[in-house]
Amino acid sequence: MTEVALKTIVGIQVGYQAKAGIKGKAGGTHRLIQSKDFDSFNRLQSGNLIAFFPERRPEPYSVHKGDILFQARGMVHFSCCIEEELENTLAAGSFYILRPKKKNLLPQYLAWWLNQSKAQAYFQSEARGAGISFVSKETLSRLKVRIPPLSVQKKVVKIITLARHEQFLLERLASVRLRLVRAVCMEGVNS
Repeated sequence: MTEVALKTIVGIQVGYQAKAGIKGKAGGTHRLIQSKDFDSFNRLQSGNLIAFFPERRPEPYSVHKGDILFQARGMVHFSCCIEEELENTLAAGSFYILRPKKKNLLPQYLAWWLNQSKAQAYFQSEARGAGISFVSKETLSRLKVRIPPLSVQKKVVKIITLARHEQFLLERLASVRLRLVRAVCMEGVNS
């Protein structure tokens, strides 16, 4: 099993930053992924991204299927693999956009690795800033990543996918159960 520095297997691009902040504009040409666009399981909720007009050339900050977003600023430094095609969508400056350089590296596996306790402990020990923690591009690029054979990566990704589906089903079950409890209670109150 190979262990390599992250910078040898991915390109790292800082997300889009505007001089005066980014304000949503109806009819904007591009959409922006921000920290608030992720659910509690760090899954992108792309339905409500703000639209805006970029001040500079947007191509370097564009996000595509298979890219990995790494949250560089904030209390939690999570990673998310982009699983859908996104058109005219940029990542905010609080993210790094990671693009795998090698065919023998599954982006879903790498996002999983970046979220594991070993990587998270490294980020916590190396992060700077008082209050809002920041992981520099240099710190991120030095992270050691263990790359197993592609067959093992595929198994890990399959297990992750099944676990996410289970989470989704459990959330739905809890929601349905809560509605049922409310209905039964209201029935008792109204009778």
